[in-house]
Amino acid sequence: MRAPNHARGGMSVTMMFVLLGLLGMLGLIEIGYLYWAKRDVQKIADLSALAGAQRLDLCTADRADNTAARRNALEANRFPGTLTVQCGSWNASHASEDHFLHDASTVPNAVKVVAERAVLPFFGGTTRLPSVRAQAVATRAPPLAVFSVGAQLLRVNGNTPLGSVLRLVGVDLDQTTLLGYDGLAQAKVTPGGLLQALGIEVDADISVADFNALLAAHKVSLGRLLTATAQVLAQSGVANADLDALHDALATKLDLDRLAVQLGSDAAGSGLFARIVAPDGAATAALQAQVSALDVLTTSISIACRGRAVEVQNLDILGVQAQAAVIEPPSIAIGGVGARAYNAQVRVYLDIDTNTLPLGVGKVLGALGIRLHLPIHADVTNAMGTLTALQCSVQPATATVQVDASVLRACVGKVADSARFSIRNVCEESLQNEQLLTLLGAPLVNDRIQLNALTHSEQLTLAAGETKSTSINGAQLGSAVNELVQQLLRVLGGMLNPASKGMNTGDTANQLAEQFLKASNPGNGLYDVDRTISLLRNGSPAQGIPAFGDWIVPKGVPRACGLGLLTCFDDGSAWDGYRATVTGQGLGLIDGLLGTLLGGLVVNRCSGLVSALLAYNACLKANLASYLQTAPAGVLDAYQGAGSVTDPGTNAVACTGLLCTLLRPVLEGVLKPLLNGVGTLLTTTLANVLGLELGRTDVHLQATACNPAQLVY
Repeated sequence: MRAPNHARGGMSVTMMFVLLGLLGMLGLIEIGYLYWAKRDVQKIADLSALAGAQRLDLCTADRADNTAARRNALEANRFPGTLTVQCGSWNASHASEDHFLHDASTVPNAVKVVAERAVLPFFGGTTRLPSVRAQAVATRAPPLAVFSVGAQLLRVNGNTPLGSVLRLVGVDLDQTTLLGYDGLAQAKVTPGGLLQALGIEVDADISVADFNALLAAHKVSLGRLLTATAQVLAQSGVANADLDALHDALATKLDLDRLAVQLGSDAAGSGLFARIVAPDGAATAALQAQVSALDVLTTSISIACRGRAVEVQNLDILGVQAQAAVIEPPSIAIGGVGARAYNAQVRVYLDIDTNTLPLGVGKVLGALGIRLHLPIHADVTNAMGTLTALQCSVQPATATVQVDASVLRACVGKVADSARFSIRNVCEESLQNEQLLTLLGAPLVNDRIQLNALTHSEQLTLAAGETKSTSINGAQLGSAVNELVQQLLRVLGGMLNPASKGMNTGDTANQLAEQFLKASNPGNGLYDVDRTISLLRNGSPAQGIPAFGDWIVPKGVPRACGLGLLTCFDDGSAWDGYRATVTGQGLGLIDGLLGTLLGGLVVNRCSGLVSALLAYNACLKANLASYLQTAPAGVLDAYQGAGSVTDPGTNAVACTGLLCTLLRPVLEGVLKPLLNGVGTLLTTTLANVLGLELGRTDVHLQATACNPAQLVY
């Protein structure tokens, strides 16, 4: 009897599953092949579009083709399918899905490529499989550059590094603690990477206009920006770029969480990045621009500390300490021709006040009722760089930047404390008259001085990574400083020539007499005539009063005559005459009102008024004023009658009147050197202390990008 066969048909089932598996695998292979074919066609479309965007000059007149794009696909990559090429305009604002518009009437900035080819299936025999199709749009952004403009204070070549900026805002950071300085000078960050680290989202197809608005709308704290910069550098693997030392040093002086940095510039103020100048296309190139990390840091610190005034060590004139502050922060420019960057405008303020001068000078002048007050505001850096050309045909590519700089802008006068370091054009907008000069106890010069900015223009052409400086226009700089000193000397002219301010000889003589009597007779008692005469004749080095000597006054010395009853007048010493009229010595018995003497001298006997303190002192003052007016050179005599107190050829104090004789030692020995020291400060000391050179501006070209074609769809 035959046993039952339980395995009948088992192999058929197994083979069926094997065949189904093989079919599935073949299907997967077919799908993978189709996917590969799709990717291959997409690659052809991408490369073709990029090639066309790089050579927009090869677009046909009707914008229906581009030779470079077609050759890249058909010849370089041997594409066997069909190719459609169009030149046109790409703009994120266009309504189409790919934002591309084919328009023969506009200048093209993009190329669109549609590539399509049939796929030969593995199993063959079917024509129903769709052809593989891909499209790409590439645009060519105009050439752009990244550059910054700065004075020596903000230069990036290491001679006056980050420490100079920090010292200006009150942070003393030893360079050796900033291990990453050299690395920071070479390290690069991108605006896109920085925004990502700050948590600010940016659309992939954002336009230039929207990108400018996005940057200007965001302010971040200085501490947050430092952290974000360190994060970007760490992600890029830059060595020795640890910013902990910088962060800690700043934190000891500044509130990093409250100091804000505006990322973009607008009409209201400057930000970290200047307004990007480019056609209103994609901002992709600007987002990926390579920016110096050191420039980002120095610019951020300057913006955050804008208007923060500090005293600058070793920067003074005869003990007058200078203050400085960043008034207008610098900016980093990204863009094509027309892009602009500004350097930091640094203001130096000196309050020259003889009442507070050291070495007893103020005491000497105060004894004579003299005060010179000169609040000087000087803007020592103010420059703008404009990108005028990009030379992409040379290797390496170069950029030309037009630098327009103010050599010097200065003014003297009253400025409100709140505006001193907060207004950019303080000399034009906020300057008011100041009581610059008080002479012999009376207000004399209420005025203001304004020195218009002298400008200097120069073009610099440089390659990426280079820093070049404009030349110093020595003649113009010398003229600027000399003009400032001359304007200040004009105040001295007012001091020594009161007649130009409406004062007459009699008024000035009265004021001189009062100051001399007070200087020789401290206290509130009766004036001593002999002590007063000694001071005038011999001078007092301790009080800074020169000797006037003596002179002969015609008919100026009274004597008794006519049997002692009358008074006669002889030629003689001015001081003998003054003593006689005051004390009554040598006068006749009938000696009431002495009358008018030769030359208009009017005197009165004072001896009978001794019991009346005010009347006696007033009498001595009136008589002294009359005798002072008899001096050979007068009271207000100017240099050679020219109405000036200085020799035009040498600027030396050269007038001869009593007032000039009185003040010449103070003017030549103290005040004039003080004023001339302003010029020295602005030319030499400033360069040594802060690294600022008037008239010299640095341009640092960080990067260039010539014809950067990019895929946008």
